[in-house]
Amino acid sequence: MTIAITIIGLGPGRWDDLTLAAQACFAQAARAGTPVYFRTYIHPTVEPLLQAFPNVRCASFDTFYEESDDWATLYSRMAHQICELGAQQPLLYAVPGHPLMAESSVQLILQTARERGLSTRIVSGLSFLEPVCEALQLDPFMAGMQLIDATGLAALRPDEIAGKIIPTMPLLIVQVYNRRLASAVKLALGECYPDEWPVRLVRAADNDGDEQVSEMPLYELDRNNFANHLSTLYVPPVEVMTALRLPETLRYITYRLRREPDGCPWDRQQTHRSLTRYVLEETYEVVEALEENNMEKLAEELGDLLLQVYLHSEIGRQEGDFSIGDVFEHVNAKLIRRHPHVFGEVEVSSAGQVAQNWEAIKHQERAAAGTDMQQESVLDRVPPATPALMMAQEYQKRAGKTGFDYDTMQDILTKLSEELRELEEASAPDSQFEEMGDVLFIVARIARQLRIDAEEALRHANRKFKRRFQSMENTARAGGRDLTSYTGPEWRALWKQAKNSIATDS
Repeated sequence: MTIAITIIGLGPGRWDDLTLAAQACFAQAARAGTPVYFRTYIHPTVEPLLQAFPNVRCASFDTFYEESDDWATLYSRMAHQICELGAQQPLLYAVPGHPLMAESSVQLILQTARERGLSTRIVSGLSFLEPVCEALQLDPFMAGMQLIDATGLAALRPDEIAGKIIPTMPLLIVQVYNRRLASAVKLALGECYPDEWPVRLVRAADNDGDEQVSEMPLYELDRNNFANHLSTLYVPPVEVMTALRLPETLRYITYRLRREPDGCPWDRQQTHRSLTRYVLEETYEVVEALEENNMEKLAEELGDLLLQVYLHSEIGRQEGDFSIGDVFEHVNAKLIRRHPHVFGEVEVSSAGQVAQNWEAIKHQERAAAGTDMQQESVLDRVPPATPALMMAQEYQKRAGKTGFDYDTMQDILTKLSEELRELEEASAPDSQFEEMGDVLFIVARIARQLRIDAEEALRHANRKFKRRFQSMENTARAGGRDLTSYTGPEWRALWKQAKNSIATDS
C-alpha cells in the first residue's frame, strides 16, 4: 500500500541526530521524485540534507509564518494544503524534532487525513525536549513540566489562558519562531506571571557553536531578535502563595487555614452552620456592589463569596462528605444538561423557549432523583432562607400558573383595601402581626402585577431614605443643631429640603 503522507522528524538540529530511517526516506524521495515539504527551512539539518540529496524536490511553509496574522488558523492552513497535495500524489512532510512532540501541524494533518481516508506514516526523530532540558539542566518529569506550542498559546483569548497554564508548575513554550510571536507570548503570559518574572530562552539546543541560553525578565522577551524556529522558552514556576490569580491558590489557602495543628484557630473551629451567616452577609454585599454598579467592589465581594464556597468545600473534604471537585462537577454537569441548545442538538428560537426547556429538564431531574412528582407541591423547592418579599412573589407566580390568581389590578387593589381595613381594626398584637403580613403579601402581589421586583423596590426605597436622612443630618450639623431638637414643622421642612437637594435617587 502506497503511503499518501510520510511525516518525518528532523531531530533537534545536528546531522548526527537524523535517524537512518529518515535518511532512507529522503534518499527514496530523491530517486522517485517524491516532493518534500518542510514546515520550515530554518533548521540546521535542512542544508546538509539538500546537499546530500540534491535531486529532492522541496518547498517550505515559511511564507505562511511571514504572512499569517491569525495564530489560530496557521497550522490548520498547513494541514489542509498537505492533505490536498497528498490526495494527488505521495509526499513527505518534514518537521523539526519528533513529529509527535509539540507539533500542532502534525496532529491536524493526522486528523484531516483520517477524515479523508488518506494513509499516513510517522518516521520518528529525536525530539527537542532532551537537548533543551540538558541545556537547562532539568528533569521534565521530576519537575512536572508543562508543554505548550507558542502559536497555540498566542491564539488563546485572555480569559482562556488561566485555564491552560498552571503558573505553579514549570512551563516550556516551544517554537517561539519570531519577534512578533514572542510579543504575543509575552502578553499571554502576563495574564499569569509578573512582568519582571525571570524567563530563559534556549536557542539551537545541542547544535555545536550555536546553542545559547539567555535569561531575561518576561517584559523583555520581544525586545531582541533572538527568537527563531529553534527557540524554546522556559518559564520557572511561581510559589503557590504568590500565584494570586489562580483558583488553586485559594484552594491551598483554605486548606492551610484549616490544617491541624498549624492552621488558624478561628478557621479550624468553623462548621457549615457557623459559616451560614457569612454566606448570607457576603451574598448581600455582592448585591450591594451590583446595585451601586461598582465593578471594583464587585470583584472584591465576589472573591469574599467565593471564599465561602471554598471554606465549605474544605470542611466537606475534611469530614469526608464532598470536595471542591464535587462542587465543580455538579455545577458543570448541570449547566451542560440544562443547555442542550448550546451543548447538544436541541434548537430553540427564543429565551422563553429556553426557560420552558429549563423547567422541563428540572422536572425530569427531580423525577430521576426519586421525588414523588404526584405529591410534590408547586410551592416546593423555594428555599426557606429566601428573603420574604422575594418568596412572596415566587409563591404568587407559581400559584398563578395553576390559575389561582386575580383577574385585574382593580381586584388586587380591592383586596389591599380589605387587608388595610382589617389591620386598622385589629387590636391584639397577634392580630396586628397577622394582618400586617397579609398587607405586605398583597403589596408584593401588586408589585408583581406591575412587573416590579418587590425586594429590589424596597431596597431602592431604603437606599433613598438613607441618603435623604443623612442629608438631613448634615444640614442639622451645619446649623449647629441636633436632629432631636427639631419640631414637627421643622422636620417636614428639613425633609423637603433633603428631597430637593438630591437630584437622583437611582
